[in-house]
Amino acid sequence: MRNVSYAQALEAAIFEEMKQDEKIYYMGEDVGVFGGAITKLFSLYKNFPDRVIDTPLDEKGFTGVAVGMAWMGLRPIVEFMYPDFIPLAMSNIAHGAAKQYWLSNQKCPVPMVIRSAQGIGSQCGAHHSECVEGWVMNYPGLKIAVPTFPEDAYGMMKYAIRDNDPVIWLDCRTTCYTEHADIPEAEDDVLIPFGQARIRREGTDVTIVAWHKLLKDALAAADDLEKQGISCEVIDPRTLIPFDIDTVLASVGKTGHLVIAHEANIRGGFGAEIAAQVTEREGGVLKSPIVRVGTPNTFIPVGMVEWEIVPDKMDVIRAVKKTLGKELLEEEKGHVVVDGEAELKKSRPESNGNQ
Repeated sequence: MRNVSYAQALEAAIFEEMKQDEKIYYMGEDVGVFGGAITKLFSLYKNFPDRVIDTPLDEKGFTGVAVGMAWMGLRPIVEFMYPDFIPLAMSNIAHGAAKQYWLSNQKCPVPMVIRSAQGIGSQCGAHHSECVEGWVMNYPGLKIAVPTFPEDAYGMMKYAIRDNDPVIWLDCRTTCYTEHADIPEAEDDVLIPFGQARIRREGTDVTIVAWHKLLKDALAAADDLEKQGISCEVIDPRTLIPFDIDTVLASVGKTGHLVIAHEANIRGGFGAEIAAQVTEREGGVLKSPIVRVGTPNTFIPVGMVEWEIVPDKMDVIRAVKKTLGKELLEEEKGHVVVDGEAELKKSRPESNGNQ
């Protein structure tokens, strides 16, 4: 086993796959000598200079090139400096990548990965801080990976590269890259298939489903709540498309309560999809309404005030106590963003009154 950071786990997975398969290319803005703006993957250009491609500042253009490469049997990995710019390439992603495999009766696979790091943490404001899973989840044919821990990033990236479907790969800018864990040695060739959630913490009173920053917050909240006699089961979905609804339903069947927490905007977020599936399939086991936690429907401001916009551990604690009907401790009182309707903190800017 190797103890590595999340960024090192990603680099190891991509390096090992490129070493085994000459059809794999890595491309994007500044990914060559500079190593990429998101994670410094220096070993890729050093070892595969002919297959690591620095692209112009043109998301639509280089994504279209990558789609064509995938159509022709290559396996490109595309790095977006910020996922906020995915809309610039959305026609190529939604029509060229997502639909081709199935409209060709599975005769033309589109094996490509589009990876980026989403969310706050860079203090770059409204145009560089968005969470985009809610944008892309509605396109059939795309898979969406949201790993949070290094061991998942390693095994899932290998799986994503070998998959014949296009994959939207989203890292968490805030909490992922410096996290360390053990990953297998290269010769073990361990893959982690998509659609398999992982129970990060077992509990009996309430189920929490979360990913990325809010998964870390949920685990911290569960530690605090345990001291108050509240047992939380925390589920890490790892992929949103496909989504492991069976693991969530089994947990909710045990606890009877569900909180869903994510960094993305609450309106139209993937949390609403999870809530709908649970309600439609096993709504009768719920002892109280599902509570969603997410960022209010406004813009992310520049600077450290971004932390006032995005929910945190305390918001998860408040949500858990809301669904359980428990009283808040004095230090837990505040404004929780639940279903986009609660009062915002004073420092949170409103978006034309439509939060």
